[in-house]
Order: sequence, then C-alpha cells, then structure tokens
Amino acid sequence: MQCEICATEMQPFETGTILQKYTIQYFHCPHCGFVRTEEPYWLDEAYSDAICDADIGLLSRNVFLFPRIEAVINICLPQSETFLDYGGGYGIFARLMRDKGIPFEWYDQYCQNLFAKGFEKQRNHYDVITAFELFEHFAEPMKEIENLMELGDNLIVMTKLIPNPPLHIKDWWYYVTLHGQHIAFYTERSMNLIAERFHRHYVGHGDIHIFSSKPIPNWKVRLSLSRFRGIVTRFRNRGTLLSQDYEKITGQSLT
Repeated sequence: MQCEICATEMQPFETGTILQKYTIQYFHCPHCGFVRTEEPYWLDEAYSDAICDADIGLLSRNVFLFPRIEAVINICLPQSETFLDYGGGYGIFARLMRDKGIPFEWYDQYCQNLFAKGFEKQRNHYDVITAFELFEHFAEPMKEIENLMELGDNLIVMTKLIPNPPLHIKDWWYYVTLHGQHIAFYTERSMNLIAERFHRHYVGHGDIHIFSSKPIPNWKVRLSLSRFRGIVTRFRNRGTLLSQDYEKITGQSLT
C-alpha cells in the first residue's frame, strides 16, 4: 500500500478489531508517519448512523470549540467574511458561531441539519472552511483534502495527531475501533507535507490545525487558543446574528 500523503510504501503495523467483529490491518508510513487502515470495506455499516451513539462528547466538543475558533478567526484571520462548517453534523457549531456574529453556513453530506436550518451552503468558495473531527474519516485523504482546499482560502481542522512511531491499537483511544469510522491518522510531518502539496502555510497547536493562504505567526494561534483570548476578542466583537436570523426564518422581528 502506498502512502497517500508522501507516496512512500507503507508497512504493516498492527491488527485491530473493528466494529467488534472485523479483524483488519493497520499500515504505517516510515517517511511521514501517516497511519491508515486497509481498504475500509466496513464503512457502510459504520455509517448506518452518521453520528455514532458512542460520541457522547459531541455537545461538549462544540462548546469547547466555538469560543476558540471565534478567537482564531478574529485574531488570525480578521479580514474573513465568508465561512462554512464542512461536515457540520447537526449544525450546532454553525449556530453557535452565528450567535457570536460570524456568519457560518453549514454542509454535511451524511447528517441532518437541525440547528442551522436556512443557512446551508450557498457559495462555491469561502474565506474560511472548518472541518472538525473529519480528517480521520477520509478513505481517500488527499482527494478529500483537495476538495476542501479548493473550497476555501483557509482551512481550520480539528483532529488528534498520532505520535511517530505510532501507538499500539490498545494504547490510544482515538483509533475508536468500536464504531469503525476513524481510518486515517496524521503526524505533524504529514500535516506539513499536505500544506506543501497544496501551497498552504501550516501551523498547529494541540488538536487545532490551520492551513492558510498567507503565513500566520505561531504566537497568534497560541494566543487565540489560550485563556487570554477573551481579552483580545472583546475588542473585536462582531455582535450577534440572532435577531437577523430569526427574522429571516420567521419573517418576524425580535424587537
């Protein structure tokens, strides 16, 4: 199997049990550290429900993300005006961001939009694309990432990086073999190679990764994700879109 990130021949790494019944092979790239499963023939079964029942952190993840991504946008990408949450699930994040005055739209091929109705994807190109807990689901990573890069000038991603050498299946919860949807795992080196491939600038901090059209100083990203972010963003408050959105949806004013 050839690594999709750097085209190096991947090596068998370890076996694991997916969906509690399929024994499958994981492969590791010795050059960039990328790890993936064998061809994921079980995905139709794994996606019988778009949101896995075991994903009990869905709400807390969105609550954690929205003030931090608000700060990343206001501090690192302040000129941005158009936004899309790609793979946006139930629309929780898009709604929270609109509540903070950032006009996010929503797109998800597999999931029903419950909280951002009326604000589905309208454009072919955006200043900022967010893709949270998505990279690890890609069966064809570079093809999917290319689609995202073409869709926006700046891409903000949330995914956990795997150490190199990789952790054993039993030692890292993020393999999430129970639901079988996590099939691709990236290192910092593989993220940098992705950025080079698509002529973007990469900066990452923790689980947040940014592929930008122009360089972003690392200190700005760290500030955006620190506990001091509120001090800065207080002076860049965009207001809320609640009243405007309510009027669009109902035809009635909140005032």
